[in-house]
Formats: sequence, structure tokens, C-alpha cells
Amino acid sequence: MFTHNRVSVDLNGAWKFCPDPMQRCRRQQWWKNPTQPNGIFPCWDVDGLWDTTVPSTWKMQHVELKWYDGHAVYMRDFDAELPAGHEAYLVFDGALYSAQVYLNGQLAGEHEWGYSPFQLRVTELLRERNRLWVLLENIPRMDRVPGEIHDWCNDGGLINPVKLIYVPITHIHNFRTETRLEGDEVVIGVEVQLESRDRCAVEPVTVRIPELDLAAKVEASVGRVSRCELRLPRTEITLWSPDEPLLYQTELSTRFETLGDEIGYREIRTSGREILLNGEPIRLYGICTHAEFKDTGRTATAEGIQLAIDHASGLGCNFLRCAHYPYPEAWGRALDRAGLLWWEEVPAYWLPNMHTDSQTRRTCGMLAETMRRDWNRASLIFWSVSNECCWRNPENPKENNYGYWFEAVKMVRELDPSRLISCAEAGNMISVKPVWAPDSGDEFDRAIEDAESWRPGHTDEWYALFDVLAANLYVGNPGEAEPAYRRFVEMFKSYNKPLMLSEFGSMSLRGAEVPADRLGSEARHAAMLREAYEVFAGLPEISGYCPWCLADIRVPLHWRWYNEGKGLFRYGILDEQYEPKKAVYTALREAVARLKQQFANQPKETGR
Repeated sequence: MFTHNRVSVDLNGAWKFCPDPMQRCRRQQWWKNPTQPNGIFPCWDVDGLWDTTVPSTWKMQHVELKWYDGHAVYMRDFDAELPAGHEAYLVFDGALYSAQVYLNGQLAGEHEWGYSPFQLRVTELLRERNRLWVLLENIPRMDRVPGEIHDWCNDGGLINPVKLIYVPITHIHNFRTETRLEGDEVVIGVEVQLESRDRCAVEPVTVRIPELDLAAKVEASVGRVSRCELRLPRTEITLWSPDEPLLYQTELSTRFETLGDEIGYREIRTSGREILLNGEPIRLYGICTHAEFKDTGRTATAEGIQLAIDHASGLGCNFLRCAHYPYPEAWGRALDRAGLLWWEEVPAYWLPNMHTDSQTRRTCGMLAETMRRDWNRASLIFWSVSNECCWRNPENPKENNYGYWFEAVKMVRELDPSRLISCAEAGNMISVKPVWAPDSGDEFDRAIEDAESWRPGHTDEWYALFDVLAANLYVGNPGEAEPAYRRFVEMFKSYNKPLMLSEFGSMSLRGAEVPADRLGSEARHAAMLREAYEVFAGLPEISGYCPWCLADIRVPLHWRWYNEGKGLFRYGILDEQYEPKKAVYTALREAVARLKQQFANQPKETGR
């Protein structure tokens, strides 16, 4: 549902909260059983609940809950006045994990998974004075996405903004734009979805881009997608690009409402081994990120987003691989303005059971909700459907995850054929050594002397699914980058698709005074990155480079000396306070600049 800039009541700010490990709220149904002044039960009152702030993760908001996984309760009161002829929706931009929402004592709805946005129609439940309860639970489980183990902090809470919006009874539910180049013309396609209580409703919708003096009309009806096109000479529009991230005010109107959004128009596609932005080859000088912000953790702030953008831009990046789950809506809008391309992903991560119906349903549901929110962001060029879920059982093909990949890619192509599809899986190779399986966690070491024996680990049909073949490919020691990355190119160049290193790198503790060759030193980390980029200079077949990762993150999974007993993952170019690891930061910035300069001086060969 399109929720941006609609008439709304802001529900962010002060809330009441408590952890509920014994599920007392559920058992006593606090949402419909008010406290008695002199009674023992139910076991709550407003003054007894904690004060908290939404959006936030309870693991950063409350020091007592730093590693707490379990049940928790949010509550707040608010006033509302529903305009005549309108519907009301509660809008959650993302919560962790599963949610039950009660308004004025009644169940408004439930949401089974985390991270992605969801909306609940509450027209009949709304009053002038309202009490809202949100019951969350974030216990890691193998039948969830992600599962029991993943390499980031398992946060909990209303991590993204919350609001109440009002829409006309017959309203534009959503719309999607896409851009394609046809000779000297730019064609902007628009899809419109109408919603109404009247299932037979039909409404004319006018689409306008005032600055371009473009307009078109389409007749929209409930239950189907209506389409129109706007055409203009290419000389009359500035196509969105990292160098010129121009956004155009775009309006959709009915007799009941006018929606507006700032949208950049650009085309992204592949040709042979190249990625083309607006018909021109582009290399993706990237870095991986987590939605992990200084002082607020999983919850984004405008200042936190800008700090991440500034550091990525300072490193010379034009692309972010945003791992491993949907980010908040504000993220994509900020990247549109900043001119940073990005990749959005769902947390199908280290899971052997993605092929099961329940896991496929959850993941595709999360992905579809995210796509419908972010599909008008010009900066977003990739949908990623998984990371390191390459488990397969040669003895029983039904236990492989291929069923999920085929279903997920089919769904993505149907919902949004205008973007590239990938996943961080191409690094799964068969060799004389055992291949990675979920039980081995993050043990990705391969003996480099076996590189010549590596073979693609999937079928040709699997590689055909994806527009870009992306691999997480780490090496353990200096001197190993050349055989590893050269073999990666040799294995996959015959597929005639763009290749990307979606993860590589090392780890370090900022400022540690240890021998330069010791794992965890800045000097060793910097040397590994320099060596990787020196190898990339001789492998023009690789179109994208994403070292892992921008900043150190919270996760109680790593307990080496350089983690300092803090439960931190030290692969960052910055530490957890976003302070640069000087040797590492400088090495990466200089390596990116050299690689950019080298390829800028080489002739472009479209479709190589």
C-alpha cells in the first residue's frame, strides 16, 4: 500500500512498554481488561509499565534487555478524528518479529514475520480516544526467516515508524513506475491499483509529471492492475543517475484524492557481461551494509542514515549491498537523493529449509510487502532473494532449496520486471573438499590449493534464473586472492552474465597494537583489501565489488580477542561507533580510486 505523504496521525514518540517473558499480557488479555485500582489482577497499570520510545529496538533502548529474546508489550493512547467518507489504516514500517495488534480492546490484525511493512484496516475500531496495544515476539526459530542462527543481532521492537493514515473509501491503493529507453524516446510506464469497499468501483486516474509537462489518464478498477504510458524525447528529461540524482514530483489524482511522490526515472538492465544504467555500462564500486546505526542499532534516524551515506561516499562507493533484510522506507528515499545505487534483500540466510512451503511462503510474503513499498525508488536496482542458502542433499533432490528460488524469482519478475534479480549464492562451488552446509555456520574456508578443482555448485537452470551472478568469496590469508577470484571468473564467464563479488574482506580491531600479520590487526585487514583490488584490476569480467562491511555490528556469535568480549562482528571498515579504522579505511578508499581510474581509462565495450 502507498502510505507516503497521506493524511496521517504520527504515532511515533513516547509509548509504554514491558518485557513479558511469562506472557502475562496474553494470558490476562490486558488489551481488554483494564486495571482495577485496588485489585491484584490483571497485573499491570500504566504507571507500572516502562517508558520507551518508538521507533526503537528494545536491545538498545533498555540496557537490561541487551540480549533479550522473547515476548514484549507496547501500548499507547492517541486521539483521532476519522474524516467522513474515509477509511483508517494503521501503518507499521517494520517490527521484530511477529506482531499482534489490538485497538480499543479488539484484534486489529496480526503479522507473522519481521522487517517488512504492513498495514491494518481499523476503520470500524477507531474512536476519538484510542488505546493501541502491540504484542511482539522475537524468539529465533528454524521455521522462521531468518532462522535460529544469523550473523547480526536478533533485535526486537517497533524498529521503524508507526502512523495512522486516512484514505478515501475509494482510493489509489498503490502504483508502480518503470522506465525504458526506446531509441530517442523515454517511455515511463505506470501501473495503478484501486481499492474500495465497492468491489465494482471504476475510477479515472490522472497521472502527471508537472515539470516534464506530461499527463495521461487511465481507468482503474478494483481487483486488477491498470496501465498507461507517458512518452517524451530523451533530450527533454534528466535521467536519474549517481552523478545527477534528479527526482521529479509525480502525481496521481482521482476525484477523491491526489497522491504525490518524488521519483527518479532511469533504466537498469544487463547486456552480456555488463550492467547498463540508462544504456551505459556501469561498474558497481560498492560496500556491504547492515541497518546498524550508531546509538540506535536496527532503528534508522535521519542522522544515522546520513552518516552511513557520508562514509560510503567518502570511500568512493556508488553502490550499497544492503544486507540481509528489508531496510526502512526512509533509507531508500535518502539514497534516491544521495545518488547511491543499492541492493535490497530478504533474510533467507543460512537456511536449509527454504524449499518447504511454510518457509517459501514467509519469505515471499516479506519480499512482496517490501517490493510494493520500495518499487518506485530509482536508486534501488537489485532484488536479492537469499544469502548463503546453498544447502543441497544429493541423495534426495526434494530437500534442496531450488523450489524456493524458482518460486521467488517468478514472483519478483511478475511484480517488478524493471529491476535486476540476484542472490549471494554463486560462491557455492563443488571441490574435492566438502561444500558448505548450514551446520558449518560461518566456516567458509577452502584450501586455496584446491581452487583449480572448484566447479559451479548449481545447475545451469539455476544460473539462468538470475541477471547477475554474485558470490560471497572470502580468502583466509594474503596471497590467496588471485587464484580464488581468477577461478571464480573462469567458472562463470561462460554464462555471459555480469559477475559480482557480493562479499569479501577480513576483520580488525580499530587501533589494536598487535603484530601486522596477526588476524585482527588493521594492517592485515588493509593488506587483504589492497590485494583483492589489485587482483580485480586484472579481471575486467567482474562488474561489482562489495567488501564486507561498512561498520562493526552487534551479534553474540563471535568471541575472538578482537571482539573484546562485546559480542561485536569486527569486519567493518568503521567500528561500531562509526569511527574509521584508519589503515583499513585509507587502504579501501585508495584501492577503489585506483580501480576507478584504471577502468575509466579503458574503452567501453557494450555487451562484452
